[in-house]
Amino acid sequence: MQKSVVVAVVILTLLLSVSQSFAADIHDSAGTAGAAFLKIEPGSRPVGMGGAFTGLANDINTIFWNPAGLTSVHTRELTAMQHFSFVDINNQSIGYAQRTKQFVWGASFLGSFTEIERRIGPTETPDSTVTVGGFATGLSLAYPLATTTSIGGTAKLISQQLDIQNIYGVAADIGVISRLMDNHLGIGLTIQNAGVLSGGENLPIALRAGLAYRTWKQTEDEDEEAVPPREVWAFVADAHLPLIDANPSFHIGVERWFYDIVAARVGYRIGLNENPSDGLSIGIGVRRGGLDSLANIDFQFDYAFVPDAYVGNSHRISVITRF
Repeated sequence: MQKSVVVAVVILTLLLSVSQSFAADIHDSAGTAGAAFLKIEPGSRPVGMGGAFTGLANDINTIFWNPAGLTSVHTRELTAMQHFSFVDINNQSIGYAQRTKQFVWGASFLGSFTEIERRIGPTETPDSTVTVGGFATGLSLAYPLATTTSIGGTAKLISQQLDIQNIYGVAADIGVISRLMDNHLGIGLTIQNAGVLSGGENLPIALRAGLAYRTWKQTEDEDEEAVPPREVWAFVADAHLPLIDANPSFHIGVERWFYDIVAARVGYRIGLNENPSDGLSIGIGVRRGGLDSLANIDFQFDYAFVPDAYVGNSHRISVITRF
């Protein structure tokens, strides 16, 4: 147990040191990466905890955060998210994962789109509108190296449609996660968006590391037989180190489940620059099993709210089904 704690502290300390040492250099290249939609944080549950999920990584949302965490999927999981952002930009994500013996494979979609108006002259009504944006489709695979450690990766195809130009690219996410102290402590590390874009633009490649500590309680059913433990608390922390066009940021959050039905979440993002998106996030979740013909399906609905006085409030709505 002491070894696990020491390892966690060492990893987090190293990451903090590296992040601070690179902060000045990264700031000089701010805003230079293409396919900026890849910076979207998918999933209402992770966002409600301040964008800290790399070390927790225990549901289908992890396909976007740390593909190694897909080994926590026991059968099949499906999620979809709609993100209502500022200036009518719509962000969507879809993820699916399925266990096949020891392997877990998955597929994902992440996109961001908006409409722009075209005018020849200074008219109130636009002459036409065009949809611009970008999306990435991915295939993921995760495998347990040992009883406590898993690895995973995602290969992505990227397409970005601008008004007069289309850009294409390929990228990969590679992650590892260790679950220690009888699965209470999670340590995750992932490299995101390592790849290339046509036209010579850089992708927003980043290194992300996270810690998570969970508690749960064992309950008994009416026949006094043991049932799976119910998660009660989750304490999470992430360090996010962009290697191209932004400053490091740190994310902390808490999740509390009540009666295994309702969850309350709160988180906070801390940046090493004057980023107006820094600040509080809150979220809620509700999960229930299906009835009658849907008895073998679990449903979970999540909502996250990120208030922002500068660019407008952000709302994320997600659904997860387990079957």
